[in-house]
Amino acid sequence: MISKKFLASSFIYTFSSMLSTLASFLLLPFYTNSGLLKVADFGLLSLFIGLSLLVQVFTNFSIDIYIGVAYHELKDQPEKLKQKLGFLNAYVLFSGTIIATIFAVSGNLFIQHYIENPNPDSYRYVMMSVLTGVFTAHFKFYNAILINREKPMRYLWSNILNFITTVVFSLVILKMFPLTLEGPIWGRLLSCACIFTWSFIDVTWNYGIVFSKEFIKPTIQFCLPLFVTTVFQWILSYSANFIIKPLLFNKELAVFDLATKCTLLVNFLIDGVSAAMTPRIYGLMKDSNNESNIRELNKFFSAFNFVIILILPLNILIIPLVLPVFIGDPKYLEAFLYFGIICAGLVTRGMMNLYIYPINYYRKTSRLLSINGIAAIVQIILVYLMVKQFKLYGAALTLNIVKIILLGLYAYYCSDLLNQKINRLKMIWLPLIVIFVLSVPELFIRSYGLEMHLIHLGEFSVVFLITLFIYRRELPGFVSWGIKSANLR
Repeated sequence: MISKKFLASSFIYTFSSMLSTLASFLLLPFYTNSGLLKVADFGLLSLFIGLSLLVQVFTNFSIDIYIGVAYHELKDQPEKLKQKLGFLNAYVLFSGTIIATIFAVSGNLFIQHYIENPNPDSYRYVMMSVLTGVFTAHFKFYNAILINREKPMRYLWSNILNFITTVVFSLVILKMFPLTLEGPIWGRLLSCACIFTWSFIDVTWNYGIVFSKEFIKPTIQFCLPLFVTTVFQWILSYSANFIIKPLLFNKELAVFDLATKCTLLVNFLIDGVSAAMTPRIYGLMKDSNNESNIRELNKFFSAFNFVIILILPLNILIIPLVLPVFIGDPKYLEAFLYFGIICAGLVTRGMMNLYIYPINYYRKTSRLLSINGIAAIVQIILVYLMVKQFKLYGAALTLNIVKIILLGLYAYYCSDLLNQKINRLKMIWLPLIVIFVLSVPELFIRSYGLEMHLIHLGEFSVVFLITLFIYRRELPGFVSWGIKSANLR
């Protein structure tokens, strides 16, 4: 039974996770104002952000995922848990130092391949992006600890600090140095320095910095496959920008980056709900032979899938209506030609959770290497071919094609982990139908205008009716379950 406390925590985690996305949305009117930031520079900024995220992946080494498993294993041994978290703290700090040193020596390689007409500031921007990634990695590690310790208010306030400092530093410096990347780059760095200071003090005060050989082997055994998998996932999420850059122009890169940024709001909403669900799902999976636990797990997954399927077409309908009011340059409106296609692929998140949770819990993470490795290779080849042939439509369609391939690979490699009692119509076939309904009509949109909004309204109506029909018997049960879970009776 889920308590009011859990539901309140879920809301806090979800809202907190959305704050960084909200900061990005608040900054978009200024970043898309050609009097403050050139279109080409907005495209270039996406590459620096992609670099920061890659550095974050290498620094973090999937420690944030490992914490969920390690915490539940050792929470009955508080002293050993403290040592383990102190060791993980030491690892993240050490790896961040090493990675920053490597880029200090070899950062010019990135500049040679991706920066047109480099200037003395280019190396500085690279290093600032690297440090941003290092600082964010430690903060992500800290957030994982807070989630598993069930400290939602501390999680909230640390993310509020990140939100406020990102917006304030970015805007102030952008106004001081318009038509340069100083504002966006410095704003992110200074904000991440603030949250790193918070996370470093809190984690080190509570757990210290521990060097222990005892924890090295189990940590590497669990995290290495996940780390390689996360690199592949970075390729799946961000490689398109780096492939588009040599084939097209910075303007096209800026348009495509804005289209993907428009999906971040719903993406972070999904991540927040998923993060809040994680401790509860792992707790239920501890006794997976219990019939009651199986039913409860299926309710979690089914409700999560239901919410995603209804949120996505609503997002596709509302964002293109609202966001253009705040966009400063009409050139960016072209992004909405690709936004719906990209957003449609997020429907697969509910299906992937059916496999991802048991993969992590039962330590079958080595399977993720083959799954994500194959998908990453397919994406690199397919994006290159599709962008050459169909430009940005090709890039957007490729993201959806690869997500469907990814699901097929999960089913092939992890069918033994799939809960056989799930409703396949709701959890598998319905999301695939929704992807088709949301993607195909988008191909007939030729420009931003009334026709596009009417197509989006039609997509939402069709998805809404199909989903309600398929879930018609479960809806009263969801309401009753929610009321009982919240102890509101």
